[in-house]
Amino acid sequence: MESGTVEISVAGKPVQAKVGETIIHALWAAGMGDAVKTGCVGGVCGACTVNIRFKDGKPGGTDLACLRPVEEGMEVFPCPVESIPAVAPSSEPDVASLQAAFPTLNRCTKCGSCTTACPMSIPVMDSVLRMQEGKFEEVSEDFITCIHCGLCRFVCEDKVKPHNMGLWVRRSEGMSRDNPSLDQSGLEPIGDAAEQEWTYLFTGDPEERFKRAKYFREHGRAGA
Repeated sequence: MESGTVEISVAGKPVQAKVGETIIHALWAAGMGDAVKTGCVGGVCGACTVNIRFKDGKPGGTDLACLRPVEEGMEVFPCPVESIPAVAPSSEPDVASLQAAFPTLNRCTKCGSCTTACPMSIPVMDSVLRMQEGKFEEVSEDFITCIHCGLCRFVCEDKVKPHNMGLWVRRSEGMSRDNPSLDQSGLEPIGDAAEQEWTYLFTGDPEERFKRAKYFREHGRAGA
């Protein structure tokens, strides 16, 4: 093996990777970019969920391929989580309406796998228990950093759908509160100058838009 490289496998295929690079960058360099789904490549969207194992018995688990550095002997298995239809939030959320929206609410067996899998360190299992008790404000705070990667749902053998329920609670809580900061009825319409700036920034080919954005950032106004 060359100095500064490690060998990993992705879905059974060997890949030579540079020490220190992420799984995603190793796949790109190897021409295997389609092996794992990608989105933001910054740990935000959760598209690149993977399961990791090691032949020597070293602990693996679930992770995001865009954040996880490669290691010698790492075995990577893509585990994209299928999307499910969104459930409309409720303006008067309570345990009964959450249960009606997600009949899986009370399936939790408190195994803790969801919490272990979460790349954002959310106390997922504890939050599910709070959902069962109707502590929705606490649940909303729990899931404020959720990137909806679906890893908690992927590892749950009881199909509880924690992150989907967390999103439902957050949306429902938002609908049920009188929040003046969300009321845009009194906002003044965008003026001609602002419209011209938006037009300046979003017309033309990608190269031209990039040049215009750079000019706007440096000068604070549209160019000629």
